[in-house]
Amino acid sequence: MDVITALSFLCLWIPCQMYTFTNEQNLHTALFPTSYDRNLRPGDDRSTPLQVNITFYFKSIKEFDESISKFSITGALGVHWLDHRLTWTPASYGGDLQTTLVPQKKVWMPFLVNMLMYDPLVEVGHSDMNVRLDSNGHISWVAPNIFESTCDADLSYYPFDLQTCSLRFYLPGYLQTEVLLVPIRSTMATSEYSQNALWDVVETQIYSETNTMNLQEIAMSVKMKRRSVYYISSLVLPVALLSFLQLFAFLMPPCCGERVGFVTTVLLAVAVYLTLIQEKLPEGSEPSVAYLSYKLLGDFMVGVVMTVGVIIGLRFYSREDNVEIPNYLQRFHKMILGGKFCLKREKRKVAWTDSNVAMNNKVEDKDTYDDDKDNESSPSLTWKDIGQATDRFCLVMFGFMLINCNLVYIIVISVIH
Repeated sequence: MDVITALSFLCLWIPCQMYTFTNEQNLHTALFPTSYDRNLRPGDDRSTPLQVNITFYFKSIKEFDESISKFSITGALGVHWLDHRLTWTPASYGGDLQTTLVPQKKVWMPFLVNMLMYDPLVEVGHSDMNVRLDSNGHISWVAPNIFESTCDADLSYYPFDLQTCSLRFYLPGYLQTEVLLVPIRSTMATSEYSQNALWDVVETQIYSETNTMNLQEIAMSVKMKRRSVYYISSLVLPVALLSFLQLFAFLMPPCCGERVGFVTTVLLAVAVYLTLIQEKLPEGSEPSVAYLSYKLLGDFMVGVVMTVGVIIGLRFYSREDNVEIPNYLQRFHKMILGGKFCLKREKRKVAWTDSNVAMNNKVEDKDTYDDDKDNESSPSLTWKDIGQATDRFCLVMFGFMLINCNLVYIIVISVIH
């Protein structure tokens, strides 16, 4: 007796599924008589637009290929509207038949099209999908899919860039006075979002607007920031290190004969990195080309001039000592090294009159003594000394240029961006 009482109590407080298969079958038969026309939009008052509520359940970023301007995400488009023709009284069908599933091809559906489609026209959803219908005529349709669109990237600050890509849905053929698209919320639902390896989602938006053709659109935008750690470690930092590595060519002994080979190898490595980044970027970018491309081009040009400097320095080292050193190179050496050098000179010959022979001998001896003293204290300037001055000048000048090139890039990225 206690068991029966307990079961009776549970039945009073816990809703039980009372409707049967036959009840639901009868409901479907009653809902879709031959008079139901799925080609006509719902609504008794034709002067009042049918409100279609839209939201988006964001799952993940599938792909963003800047080189072909392709953006694709996975998620589900949620669409809700009211069809006054599809209502019933639950009491007539078992008492608790509140909702039922109906094939979408049997009811009026808002045929949404993405204005920014990447591929040819593709219908959102599939004809074999179902919609959820409740007894008040409310229809809920959730269509999971991979949504693709075109998205032109602004790569000025690559790889520290922010990109905003959008999906824009509209209802072909219907005016705003007939069907009104209304976003349920101002942002995408991201509770089920899965992180992307290359992009961080900064912000999402959903809003309604009217385009230039007087058609209403539902825009869904995703603002994302590139994860730059990978690009710093695999692209920016190696190129900077390679550029500074070229400077060590001016510290290598000229006799080893590997200077030109070393600096040329490093220059080719920088050229390879320049090619790699160009392959990742589109041929055209609005509003400008990536600043990183300018930086790499600057590093490459400095490397070319550095190679010329190495060759010029080696030519100085290979000159014979009997070749006269021009005055401008002597001044250049003095300016760079500030050393005390002199050229070998012949003893001066001074002619005097016979009446001053004694004085002549004294002066000549004194002059010879001074020349010998200068030559002993100041070594002779050679072409090797000119080569050393050239190496030091190139080391300082190109080091300064590379530091400036990298500083300008960092300032542009951090301050302007």
